[in-house]
Amino acid sequence: MKSFFTYTLIFTASVFATVGRAADVSVEDRLKNLEQQVQQLAKENTELKKELGWKDVHAPVLARPSGKEIKLIIGGFLQAQGEFGQAADPRWAGVKDRFYFRRSRITVTGNFSENFDFKAELELQGGSLSPATSLNSRTSEMFIGWRKYDFANVRFGQVKTAFGAEQMASDLRLIAIERSLSNDRLTEPRQIGLSVGGDFLDKKFSYQFMLANGNGSNASANDNSGFQKSAHVFFTPIATKENKLIFGVGGLWSDDVGVAKTGFGFAGNLFTGERSAWGVDAQWNHGPFDLSAEWLSNTFKPTNALPFKKFNAEGWHVTAAYFVIPAKLQALIRAEAFDANKLIGGNTSHSWTAGLNYLIKGEDLRLMLNYIQGEVPGSTTDGGRWLTRMQLLF
Repeated sequence: MKSFFTYTLIFTASVFATVGRAADVSVEDRLKNLEQQVQQLAKENTELKKELGWKDVHAPVLARPSGKEIKLIIGGFLQAQGEFGQAADPRWAGVKDRFYFRRSRITVTGNFSENFDFKAELELQGGSLSPATSLNSRTSEMFIGWRKYDFANVRFGQVKTAFGAEQMASDLRLIAIERSLSNDRLTEPRQIGLSVGGDFLDKKFSYQFMLANGNGSNASANDNSGFQKSAHVFFTPIATKENKLIFGVGGLWSDDVGVAKTGFGFAGNLFTGERSAWGVDAQWNHGPFDLSAEWLSNTFKPTNALPFKKFNAEGWHVTAAYFVIPAKLQALIRAEAFDANKLIGGNTSHSWTAGLNYLIKGEDLRLMLNYIQGEVPGSTTDGGRWLTRMQLLF
């Protein structure tokens, strides 16, 4: 009995000793892990201070939202451009060789948890091809949006009209440096108004509809009590990683009083009367290959019947591009035509564009080179023009 009691004490003491040693080891491991975590946090803190420019004992001043939004982003982009040569189409008539910023924008965007978002974009360089000796800052795009439903996103403010696929495309993702002449003449710039858009049927269909003043950008007045109406519908039958096909159709309707319309023969380039427009477009992306085409038509009915009581203007473009080096070097070619008045013969401008895009860092940092060979009826200065651009997104 004594031996059993002795062996029991020895066994119990051994168990407690083993547990004690295990506990000691566990505490040591925990302390070691804590030390490693503290060292890692100190390292990350030092790196963060460097990124924020914190060089002394005083913390840097940081920009913070003044409202209650859950997300606020400040950014923008620059498009520095150089142009040389002749007037490839009427947009460059009288324009000399030059360097300038095609677009220079600062953008603030954000959203609220209640399904509202907003955007305020300031254009610092005018954002126009027209030569100017004094450039003024102005609003490019500004809106308040409600996005609770995918099939009905509502925006109020200055946004793009819902007519013309090339016009509706982002300025940052254009394959050619400039949009086609027909796009510039037959579509509309950003307008102030109410826009509704969305998608449905598993995103196979998407649309945009807009009611606007119809007086162009940065104009709070309306030329009459009517609103300009525009709409565009896209159908996407194929949408895979390597193959995407999109068809589109759109229209625009407006009653105008003294609205600027260049190149159609109106007195002072101001149009008063009824105007309707429609167009069709298609885009196909197949791996490194991109193909897009668009046809646009405008019908003008001037109140004073000048230059005609009713006439049509039409234009089209076909653009193809291919990544010679995947995601780096893209080659493109474009053919286009524009007729400002179908009732007048020999009035069509034609041009060809060839170019290269070098994506240094995707769309964020891109170099572009275009050569446009144009034929402008009645012009003695048409010919080839070189366009160069450096795009930087920040």
